[in-house]
Amino acid sequence: MRKVTAVVLALGLVGGVVVGCGVPTGKSVNQKIQTQAQQLDSKNYQSDATMTVQMDNNTQTYSVQVSYESPTTYKITLGNQDKQVHQVIVHNDNGMFIVSPSLQKVFRFNGDWAKNQGQIYLYDQLLKQITTNKDAKMTKSNGEYIYTMPVTPASSTISTQQIVLDAKTLQPKSVKLLDKEGKPAVTLKFNSFKTDVQFKQADFDPQSLVSSQTKTTMTSDEEQAFGYVEPPNLFGTKMTSLSEPSETSAVLKYGGEHHYLLQEWRPTPGSQGDPDGQLVDLYGVPAVFTDANNVTSLTWLNNGVEYAITSNDLNQQQLEEIAISTLSEVGK
Repeated sequence: MRKVTAVVLALGLVGGVVVGCGVPTGKSVNQKIQTQAQQLDSKNYQSDATMTVQMDNNTQTYSVQVSYESPTTYKITLGNQDKQVHQVIVHNDNGMFIVSPSLQKVFRFNGDWAKNQGQIYLYDQLLKQITTNKDAKMTKSNGEYIYTMPVTPASSTISTQQIVLDAKTLQPKSVKLLDKEGKPAVTLKFNSFKTDVQFKQADFDPQSLVSSQTKTTMTSDEEQAFGYVEPPNLFGTKMTSLSEPSETSAVLKYGGEHHYLLQEWRPTPGSQGDPDGQLVDLYGVPAVFTDANNVTSLTWLNNGVEYAITSNDLNQQQLEEIAISTLSEVGK
């Protein structure tokens, strides 16, 4: 009996060793991810994804295509669910750009959006977030590594980020931004991902992207008659005046506990530079934020209209929430 017990114990120990060797630890997986991230410093990649944004009982769907040329050049093409291109975010040796090909409009400003904010669209930044965030927690399920970590800085709508990688290839599967109740507010699902892609110089040239489309290629949303968009009352504000200087522009003033000015107009083709501007993501719609002389401002394009909010008592997060609230509104 003792011999049988000894054999069983021995087999159990051996089995335990074998099983233990096959179970990846968070540390060992992180080392693989770190190696993968380092290899991307000399590799190009391209991805195609679908992004769903669920906020305020409204759902928006975008196509997201990323082209990354090692080590610091990238292009993020944003379109509708039919992959009609609306705007393109570009970073090259000359700076950061937001390009609207159909409107033939270019915003130029300084900085490196990816390194400063680690955006959800860029695979290399996702890997770096996993390996540098001390609060990241990993689980493995159905051949996937699932990383959950707090979003920094947290906002009133987004508090947690979840990144899912394929356990064998470490390629991206999805990214979710969760609200305080744990519900997905933004879901980015990767449809395809490939490395060692070759690009042309024109692929990352804003002027080449603008000239690739003309006025005749504008979408129906951009061709419709101008109608101003009135955001809902937020942060104790209410509209105090409305003026329409032309048939294609409007100025809305808001007062109350806080004050801001919202300008809306049909943009004219050309380039616009702001060396002090900072790129922010309104989840499918890029915007430029500035903060100078105690005045904050946010500028963005949506459905063929250019918007600009300025305020002396609203912060960046508040301006972003107002801007996001207009994205699903219909012009009046």
